[in-house]
Amino acid sequence: MAGRVSVTRQAGGFGESSTYVTARPVSQSTACAGKREAVWPSGPIPSSTASNRSGGADSAWEAAAAAPPPAAAAATSTTLPIVEVRSPQDFDDLCVRASATPPPVGGPVILDLYADWCGPCKQLTPKLEALVTAAGGTVRLAKVNVDNLPEIAQALQVASLPTVMLLHGGKIVDSFKGVLPDDKVKEFVDKAVALAGGPDASGPKALEEAAALLEGGDIPAAAAKYAEICALPELAAAAKAGLALCALQDDQLSAAQDLVADLTKNHAADLEAPPVRKAIAAVALAVDAPEGGRPVSELRLALEADRDDHAARYELAQRLLVSGEQADAIDELLLIVRRDKAWSDGAARLLLLKVFDALGSGHELTKKGRRRLSNFLNI
Repeated sequence: MAGRVSVTRQAGGFGESSTYVTARPVSQSTACAGKREAVWPSGPIPSSTASNRSGGADSAWEAAAAAPPPAAAAATSTTLPIVEVRSPQDFDDLCVRASATPPPVGGPVILDLYADWCGPCKQLTPKLEALVTAAGGTVRLAKVNVDNLPEIAQALQVASLPTVMLLHGGKIVDSFKGVLPDDKVKEFVDKAVALAGGPDASGPKALEEAAALLEGGDIPAAAAKYAEICALPELAAAAKAGLALCALQDDQLSAAQDLVADLTKNHAADLEAPPVRKAIAAVALAVDAPEGGRPVSELRLALEADRDDHAARYELAQRLLVSGEQADAIDELLLIVRRDKAWSDGAARLLLLKVFDALGSGHELTKKGRRRLSNFLNI
């Protein structure tokens, strides 16, 4: 059912150029400054569509489990940096709602209203695409072919092409017509980036923030951040991997296993990505951790009595991993490899590789451990 919504423009546009083509008749009215109201077929715009996932770790696991698989998410995503608007519903989702949703899931949206026959449009669009791509996801470009969607052009009172508008908070906050000089086009995109909160509002930056929260021990905040990033199809695998690590830190092994199963099923192309490998290896280590068995003190006494008791040393390494003493565990496993690399079909080497994956390739323990392992294997 059609509804009536307010499309608000702030008075005082960015600037106009005389270098533009008058469009074919796509509107019965001409553009005007100041506030304006247009009939829009997609219904009322909600005051806010931002998701609120700050309820802590449990809500984060549930949010991730409920997220659509990447193919479905990408089909309707408001998060891709450059999108083509193909319907009024697309405009509502990819432009109005996206601009009303905070970064990194949403953010300011630049509307590029163009037509295939418009020469200046073909000059301007690639410049906008390059600038938006360079912005790294802090701002989106939504392209609207006015010949295919004349109702959108009419609602926005577009009278000439190219016309570019900036949406923020569900409102038009700036615009220009024609092909501006390159520095002015960049200034326009830079304004959109500033409205988003600057370059740090991008999805990759949000991942870094979530990882820092997790490393600092703030599991609920990290889980909430990762759950929000799951809405970004291009970062969903890394975000779910982060959630799996949060679950492990929160002693939620079952939830971590569910997230790894989801990664295996829905993100097969990302399984070799370092953050995903790290999470899968960490969960595998947790699953393989021994239950019961001898305490650490007893294992150390057994090794004092027999330094070649590799079974006791291997069990000690497993105990140390469970207690978070990765450096000592790596030392014990390397000692087994040094003395008998073939022991138990190379079990110590295989466990070391899992530990390195769980720590990540950039971790100092991984770098040093891999060098030492390589040296021992080549002896």
